[in-house]
Amino acid sequence: MWKYAALINYVGTQYTGWQKQKGQASHGGPSIQEILDLALRQVTSEPETKTVGSGRTDSGVHAAGQVCHFVLKRKEWKTETLKMGMNTNLPPDIRVVAVRPVAIEFHAQHKVEKKQYSYYFQQGPCAIPYLEPYSWWIHKPLDLKAMQKAMDIIQGEHDFLPFQGRKAKAGPTVRTLFEAEITSEPIHFPGQTMTTPEIRLVRARLVGSGFLKQMVRGIAGTLLQVGEGRRPPEDFAHILKTLDRGLVGATAPAKALWMERIWYDPKWGLNW
Repeated sequence: MWKYAALINYVGTQYTGWQKQKGQASHGGPSIQEILDLALRQVTSEPETKTVGSGRTDSGVHAAGQVCHFVLKRKEWKTETLKMGMNTNLPPDIRVVAVRPVAIEFHAQHKVEKKQYSYYFQQGPCAIPYLEPYSWWIHKPLDLKAMQKAMDIIQGEHDFLPFQGRKAKAGPTVRTLFEAEITSEPIHFPGQTMTTPEIRLVRARLVGSGFLKQMVRGIAGTLLQVGEGRRPPEDFAHILKTLDRGLVGATAPAKALWMERIWYDPKWGLNW
């Protein structure tokens, strides 16, 4: 057997998330995993081959750094051939960026050391069309200092149960956030001359040991309330103390959430 790891980018707008679900036809579309598996089988002619992702992304969520692995049993393949062959059979909103051989003991999900997600709020005069599919336009100027105070509170090890989606499966809910920061950067489309009013992306970046279902979107929805001055940053401490889901803001839209990077032990050779 030969095992490979792949770095995957995708726009999740048209998909039901990463993982194929039972009874998927009722969910309104294919999963990223399903489309990748089909492309891989078309290239290798191995009917039982399937990809295993580093983690699930929900319906509508995007990825610039998803990692998956797969095993091939019939022969060893050149990684460039696998990459090019899969991309030939994939739709334009899913791309294999790189493929590397890995030890048979490697597992894309179980060997993860930490993950990075970012949520993007768009600030400007209106919802800019080329940013709208990938960010959430907020008309009111956001208080970045207050949002950072809230992010400082949630760093470290906590029970993030209240930020988890209501329909999530039961399981451990303690996670560690190693980094949590708010930044703001001006965005200019090539050739764009408009500089006033300035168009910006406010980024809520989270690096953690793992993330619960809809956890980042729950945090983002509550952060928005802080940024708009509707609640103080200290409310985050109260939420973590009481574990009261009713205190969490509305779950933010999936379209502005990005899985950006997965870290593994250097021994696996996957520091993309």
